[in-house]
Amino acid sequence: AVKFGDKGFGKRPDILQYEGDVKAFAEMGATSFHASEERWKDPLQLRPGMLTKELDALRKGFDLVIDVDSKFLDYSKICANLILEALKYHDISNFGVKFSGRAGFHIIIPFETFPKEINGKPIASLFPEGARVVANYIKHLMKDHLRKQLLQLSSLDEFSKNFEQAVVNTTLDPFKIVDIDSVLISSRHMFRMPYSINEKSGLVSIPLAHHEISTFSLNAAKVENVE
Repeated sequence: AVKFGDKGFGKRPDILQYEGDVKAFAEMGATSFHASEERWKDPLQLRPGMLTKELDALRKGFDLVIDVDSKFLDYSKICANLILEALKYHDISNFGVKFSGRAGFHIIIPFETFPKEINGKPIASLFPEGARVVANYIKHLMKDHLRKQLLQLSSLDEFSKNFEQAVVNTTLDPFKIVDIDSVLISSRHMFRMPYSINEKSGLVSIPLAHHEISTFSLNAAKVENVE
């Protein structure tokens, strides 16, 4: 799907077939491109109100997009780095990272990383449930580490006014401060593609090397600083 600033989205679903299509849309005023995390045999066959079995028949796979969501960039950095450590702990190295365009990151694990089937079921049919299981497992694995690192931040004063809301049974719930957005792990949902502009922030959703997360600054995502 292509967004044209405050005019909203164009035709949905849509596809990009050639490099020149990107330039053509840009000349028409496109500000951002949004991609399905699901992979379709023919995306132009998608329509509102499709049954689950129809979607399953049309879906040929999915990429797992983990959306790290927080109001504060420093917290998002900690969470994103811990997710990468969790993936590496399980010997997963085939993934990408990009700045979301606001104050978070998208960590993208390609479909080819997953086994073709689990318990006799094709992996392509296990969306979104299978993707949510992976995301929740990662959250469980990193929760204590995330809590510890957040409490070590001197900038915790930024959310001190809402601190009580983040405490559950006298313990800080780190996912009240920074979380993995489960909305993105849902059927037909889309995410902002690399180098697209976030219309609200004016920043560019730029790809990053894994080691660049800790030193990343919003200044690097300003339009005038992005090639």
